[in-house]
Amino acid sequence: MDEKRRILIKGMLTGGTLLAFGIPTITQAASINPARSDSARNCHLLLGNTPISEAFATGAQAACAHYGHSGQGALATSQLGDELLINPQHIADLLTQSHNMRWVAVMDYAHAAIFTELVRNADGRLLALGSHASASNADAALSLRHRWTTAAPAYGAGGLLASILIQNSRSFSIVENFLKVSFPETGLAEGLLPQFSSHSLTDQPATHLHCAGLPAPEASQLVGWETSANWVSLTSRPATSFIEHLPLGNWVEATGYAVVGAALEMGIHPEACAQRAFVHRPDNRHRDHDVLAGKQFVSFVIDV
Repeated sequence: MDEKRRILIKGMLTGGTLLAFGIPTITQAASINPARSDSARNCHLLLGNTPISEAFATGAQAACAHYGHSGQGALATSQLGDELLINPQHIADLLTQSHNMRWVAVMDYAHAAIFTELVRNADGRLLALGSHASASNADAALSLRHRWTTAAPAYGAGGLLASILIQNSRSFSIVENFLKVSFPETGLAEGLLPQFSSHSLTDQPATHLHCAGLPAPEASQLVGWETSANWVSLTSRPATSFIEHLPLGNWVEATGYAVVGAALEMGIHPEACAQRAFVHRPDNRHRDHDVLAGKQFVSFVIDV
């Protein structure tokens, strides 16, 4: 792949704009019925050739065991290796032959650019595209940064991931942009995570900010949002119950757990909003294992 194109694609993914700019045909997934679908019952894991694949798969399988539908105790898994670069047609054939299947995929930025084009050509429907990174600098303001573009709130993984990471005293930001603003009537109750104080903008009520350990203006600045003081409290709404999650070894496992939980349509912590963010900064910084510092990758949830 041309180096300039790779850098451009990487920057677009990091900014959360690849979905809108690079693959417009896949955004039709925003209009589908988010009720539990047959494809969610036929969920497969696709692992790219990245150092974090094993950890992501560990979390993904834990989520499947915990949330999986009847008859699906484990995720069928395929390993990409270098096929996307050497023989992309094989992956294109795999997608074409995967009728009524939901893929959860994880890979690096360069492979993600190619995979995105293959999904588009296969008329795939993108439910969620995530960019995930750990700061290489131990003194960074936030050690973990996650950014998702998601078809609808029912497919959001941010609330589930936030509830896991905050129990591990991690500093993080999670930003989700939902392509379908209205909240579908699926019987899922809207609520707030009890560990966070929650806010919306006075002139943008569909923008929700959940923060812990820092005030709303500072939290919004850290995720690149408006830094004004025009935040109003949402604490009048009932909070969801505290959820005790399975022990996970590191933040990559936690991400795999959250992505698959959303792919299985568990509807954990959904909200009626166009965008939301979770920001947490603990008093005592917890530093993840050195081997995971500076790691970054892309996740997909797609229907074909």
